[in-house]
Amino acid sequence: VISVGEMSFQLPKQEYRLMEQLMLHHTMYLSSESLLVKAWGYDAETDLSSVWLYISYLRKRLSAMNSGVEIVSKRNIGYKLEFRS
Repeated sequence: VISVGEMSFQLPKQEYRLMEQLMLHHTMYLSSESLLVKAWGYDAETDLSSVWLYISYLRKRLSAMNSGVEIVSKRNIGYKLEFRS
């Protein structure tokens, strides 16, 4: 569950795993490949497009909640959480 004020969302398993990795490593960029391995595992039968799709889901949820947190990306580097004040 992610919460902001009185609003909260129960995250599906993969969204939760992605968000967990982004939160654990919030000071650094994580590559799509790294997120794929950390959230799905080494033997996952999926590809990078799944990471991109689930990142978009998380971005929409964070935006809908006016959370003050966003997932930023740097081309060819990866994703990280950024906290707005």
